[in-house]
Amino acid sequence: MGTGKKGLLKVLSFLLTAVFICACGLDTFYYVDSPVSDSHIASYLSDDPVSNYFSCRTTEESPSENQYMFGSSECTFLGTEIYYKIYNNASTMISTESTIGNMASDSGTSSSSASYLIDTKGYKPLKLSSGAVSPLIKAGSSPQNRFVYIKLTDSEPICVSSSPMQIYVAGNELLVGGNPVYPRRYIDSGKGFSFGLNDDNPVPLQTDEDVTWSDSTTETGVWYVDMYAVSLARDVNYALQYSRPYLMGSVSIRTE
Repeated sequence: MGTGKKGLLKVLSFLLTAVFICACGLDTFYYVDSPVSDSHIASYLSDDPVSNYFSCRTTEESPSENQYMFGSSECTFLGTEIYYKIYNNASTMISTESTIGNMASDSGTSSSSASYLIDTKGYKPLKLSSGAVSPLIKAGSSPQNRFVYIKLTDSEPICVSSSPMQIYVAGNELLVGGNPVYPRRYIDSGKGFSFGLNDDNPVPLQTDEDVTWSDSTTETGVWYVDMYAVSLARDVNYALQYSRPYLMGSVSIRTE
């Protein structure tokens, strides 16, 4: 083959490659800001009932550069969802938290950390004592960061406020249908977290969807619950986009 023909083939090959790249385009990735700390994180090691609550601050007002813009045509912020899991072995919980944390902090895996939390590890969205709301903390009519307070009892409703909360504050209750709502398990919105207290608070079973069961328990009669907050948005193709999960901590619950 002559030199001229070889040169022509090279030119044609380059042009075909360029056309292929232009035709395919590049995938579009959306980065959604995650909820952040309000300076409190729950610890299953704590015996203080007052600090035995979950909290965070939603991120809605000032998304960082290169992330979604509230009300933009590219991605619309929907709100903040709360996910949890029940364990009978604290070490198993801690190992899962470590894996999720490492994924969320690594630029190569951060975009898939929410999928790992939900699809792989089976974390479930928190349900409410009445009504069905998704995400739990819906976006308001205008961007506003809000503070969330959740205690896994039947005595304190979920609270949302413009200021941090360390205890239940009357007037800040999350309302659904005009009524304050309380945290309930994914398996049944009538089931609470005061395990063993009564029929509405049964002891978790190995087969429950919101339970990660280990053959060896850390302590008989003690359960461990950890909780994550995740920002949700919808892109132009109506696909859900998730932020990195934010770990609000964990609590221990003794059966009554």
